[in-house]
Amino acid sequence: MGLVSRIDILAVILSVSRPVTVLLHGALVAITFLSNAIRQVQKELAQKNLTLKQFGTGLRPYPSSYRLEMGVTPTLDEEGTNRLQQLIGISRWAIELGRIDILTEVSRLSLHLAEPRDGHLIAVYKIFKYLDACLKKDKGRAVFSSKFKFIDDIIFNDINREEWKDFYKDAHEEIPIRGPEPLGNPVRLTAYVDTNYAGNLKTRRSHSGILIYMNQAPIIWYSKKQNTVEASSFITLRI
Repeated sequence: MGLVSRIDILAVILSVSRPVTVLLHGALVAITFLSNAIRQVQKELAQKNLTLKQFGTGLRPYPSSYRLEMGVTPTLDEEGTNRLQQLIGISRWAIELGRIDILTEVSRLSLHLAEPRDGHLIAVYKIFKYLDACLKKDKGRAVFSSKFKFIDDIIFNDINREEWKDFYKDAHEEIPIRGPEPLGNPVRLTAYVDTNYAGNLKTRRSHSGILIYMNQAPIIWYSKKQNTVEASSFITLRI
C-alpha cells in the first residue's frame, strides 16, 4: 500500500462524524502474504534438514547487539546470495504492508546485498522466525484510527528552550487571518525521529529512522543509512 493510498483512506476515516477504528482489507492481505512466505521458507529449510525453531526464540527480529558490518562468517555462494536477496525482497514488501516492526533490521541487512555472508542469511531467518512467532501469538491488524492523539507538552519542560532559539528564532505557526473555521475532527501530525549515532563500527555512519503519524495512524516510515559521517548526535538528527 503506497503513501498516497494510506493518506486517502485516512482522509475518508477522518471525514466520519465520530472517531472510529477501521480494520482494513489490507490487513488480511498482509497476514495471507506473510503466512505463505513463512510456509515457503519452512519448506526450503526442511530440504536442508533445518527448521525456523533453530533460529532463536522469536522475541525480536535479531539481537540488537549483532553488528552486521563486523561479520567474519564465510561469504555466501551464488545460490545463498540469491536466496538472501529474495528473502530481503519479501521482507521489504511485508514492511509496505504494515510490518514496520522489522523496518530497521531489514534496512540494515539491505546494505549487504552485494557481498552477503552466512551470518546475514542467519539474521534474515531470525526475522522470519520473529514474524512466525508474532503470527502465532497475534495475527495483528493494519489499523487506521481517527482518534485524536493528545500529547502533553509538560514532558518537554526539562528542555532548555533558550538553547534552541538560535535554530528556531521566533518560530510560530502561521494561521491566515481570514482562514475558514476548522470543521470535522481535529488532526495532529506527530513525527518521531532518532539515529544510532556512529552506529556502523566500520564507517562510523549513523542510521536514521523516521515514523510519522496522522492522529494514531502511521502514514510514513523510513529507515536509511546516512551518507556522511558526523561529529555529533545533534547533527545526525538534523540530517
